[in-house]
Amino acid sequence: MWKVDERWPVEWVSENISQFGYTSEELMSGKLDYADIVHPEDYGKINSEVKKLLKKGNTSYFTLVYRILTKYGEVRYVTERSLIKRDNDGNISRYQGIIIDNTEKEKAEHTLKHVESKYRIIFERAPLGILCFDENSTIINCNSVCSKIIAEPKSKISGLNILKYVEEGPLKAAIDLVFLGESGHFEGEYISPTGKKSVIKAEFSPIMSEDGYLIGGLGLIQDISELQGTEERIHLNEARLEALLELHQRGNSSVSEIAEFAIEKAVKLTHSQIGYLGLLKENENNLEMYAWPIQKTNHEKKTWTSPVNSAGMWGEAIREREPIVNNHFSGPGLIKGIKSDIDIKIGRYINIPVMDGDQVIAVAAVANKFEEYDSSDVRQLTLLFDGMWKLIQRKLADEELMETRRILKVLESVINDSPAVVFMWSPEEDWPVEFVSKNIERFGYSVEDFLSGKMIYGDIIHPADLEKVRTEVARCYKEGYSDFSQEYRILTKSGEVRWVDERTLIHHDKHGEIDFLQGIIVDITERKQATNFVQVESDFDNVLSSGDNMQDMFEKILDFALQIKAVDCGAIYLVDGSKGDFELMAYRGLSEKFADSMSHFGPNTIQARLFTTGYPVYKYFSEISAMIKEDLDYEGLQAMGFIPVHYTEKLIAAMILGSHKELEIPANSRNVIDTIANQLGMIITRFREGTLVRKEQNGLQDLFETMDDLIFIMDMGGLIVHTNHALQKYLKYSKKDLSKMDFLELFPPGKEEEVLESIDIEGLISGSSSRCYVPLMSKDRNFLSADTKFFIGKWSGREALIGVARLSTNEP
Repeated sequence: MWKVDERWPVEWVSENISQFGYTSEELMSGKLDYADIVHPEDYGKINSEVKKLLKKGNTSYFTLVYRILTKYGEVRYVTERSLIKRDNDGNISRYQGIIIDNTEKEKAEHTLKHVESKYRIIFERAPLGILCFDENSTIINCNSVCSKIIAEPKSKISGLNILKYVEEGPLKAAIDLVFLGESGHFEGEYISPTGKKSVIKAEFSPIMSEDGYLIGGLGLIQDISELQGTEERIHLNEARLEALLELHQRGNSSVSEIAEFAIEKAVKLTHSQIGYLGLLKENENNLEMYAWPIQKTNHEKKTWTSPVNSAGMWGEAIREREPIVNNHFSGPGLIKGIKSDIDIKIGRYINIPVMDGDQVIAVAAVANKFEEYDSSDVRQLTLLFDGMWKLIQRKLADEELMETRRILKVLESVINDSPAVVFMWSPEEDWPVEFVSKNIERFGYSVEDFLSGKMIYGDIIHPADLEKVRTEVARCYKEGYSDFSQEYRILTKSGEVRWVDERTLIHHDKHGEIDFLQGIIVDITERKQATNFVQVESDFDNVLSSGDNMQDMFEKILDFALQIKAVDCGAIYLVDGSKGDFELMAYRGLSEKFADSMSHFGPNTIQARLFTTGYPVYKYFSEISAMIKEDLDYEGLQAMGFIPVHYTEKLIAAMILGSHKELEIPANSRNVIDTIANQLGMIITRFREGTLVRKEQNGLQDLFETMDDLIFIMDMGGLIVHTNHALQKYLKYSKKDLSKMDFLELFPPGKEEEVLESIDIEGLISGSSSRCYVPLMSKDRNFLSADTKFFIGKWSGREALIGVARLSTNEP
């Protein structure tokens, strides 16, 4: 209960004012007015608001939201609900009310607004068109990219019924699936209401409530018109390359046969109806003319001669020494320069000079294309006839072959688009995640894994790539990039390795500081597997170095092999060198019953013969089952491959890889399997040769584990690669905590320089040791007095920095 005064003195207050740190006596005694605990920034606003309410005269109740300060200086949001008390004369006598602490609600609303703002930025700036509609098929929102693809303004799209807006056909069928709780896909031509044609790729997904009811749908739309145009150009280049190849194979043909073939290909490449080629004779006054198709009136003699000085159509290109393009129909008459007994009328045409250095040696033309000729047609003709002339002159040079190979390589490396996962990262170390789209589940993670802070993005980047990614991002920061892209590997939740292509925008605040990163990652694993075998060897090196024994190694190799497209099961066998028997060492994706039946077979069995052919054998599983004459249908396999593993032409192991879903293992996958088999042969040999070395290392490691001294082994960069049990016990770190930790983190903060100064690097290199008396620090930040000795030695065959710390006798 407050008195009527601008400082609101308190007449009475309940005891639970103590939740803000005050006592009721402090306020009721006049030591504090209520205005003293109102946040200074809100006091003026409240005072002004109350005065406005009182001026109305008929107000008896009001509600205000503002901040107060606790006795300890904390800020709390409160809601005040008050009655205005009046005396018998109608004058205000006091205010009576309650205040309610709603701090958490206010903070939550502020956070929600912040997240919503960032989400809207992603929504608007996404490179894909995004379309949202409710359960009644009403479009409720779309971004600018979607509006551009649909060719309608956003204001017109919102509120439309999507099922009525889209005409019957495959696109509507894809949307209909959403209302059945399923995802729909469409790829094809789209014609907007304004008549704009484009080729789109669209994915539609249902949005379900927690209790399983449909609450709407989401559409992701991409305009792939340009991509299709690129593909058409690629196909055109392929066709031209095929034509050049066929020309090269006709090296023994006559000049007339080569010329006729070249003009036929020129017509087909440019989608023309007719074509002509004139070879300039030695006296440069006449053209030896060829036409395609061969005219009915010209069966007996395919060529004719046309004088250059009267060759209107041909002479223009010869005089100008550059291509002539005419996209205007020439009317009913024939163009000057065409043979008079040929009854085809010429409309649009291209006429190009064929050059040998500065000299015109031929002139070629194609005509009567239904669409206009463009620069691509000119390019195709120029390249085709240039190749033809070099072939005729027997001047095919090595640079032509190299250029052809380069183009083929470009064609082979075309990358298909993959569905994108959207991220918003904080620009802090290893990128905490502020937002991630739900399809992160394709990698086995949930949105909550990241937004809860349980994981940061750096946690899923492959350890071998993390430093490279850090370096690249830091470089882009430093050089002021606004966007960048990079490729690297990530780990799925189940431990699988996936390659991704990341494309990121760097967002700056009004002060020019980086406030967040917005990007997408696209799974490009299949492309990497199909075109990059170098990575296979690298990954196998990791398998070998990380395996504790041969069994572990085989199981990890099988895990790697199961990443190959169409392969979902497999087994590895070792071959007994003296007997030729095959013994099962490891298997994945197969039932125990099947593994037992295939666990051992001798050198004269059908299974063994499949391995001793000298090359991989891929068959339908029904054929394998019939050959073995054993009922194995219960396993449900469709395809199987028997892959021998050789080293220096000796069979040392074998692999069986199969599929429960696919009828055959595709060619790209077989290429990867061949690479794995080659590497596996080297790995097994290297593993056997290295067994004695590993036994010695294991013995040394057992010795370390029994010592009371604290041992930590580092690479020459100072990162910890091994520790003994005593160090883990006394410093209270797990083995995982210590892996790749900088050894300076074992010492108290601020002591790094003292530790480094105590280590005499030059002395260590020459064989001496160094001592350090800086105490060690445990994970719970307790200090342990220690005498630490440093020296250089060998670990896993590499030079390493070794630290041995002995705790003072008074330490626990």
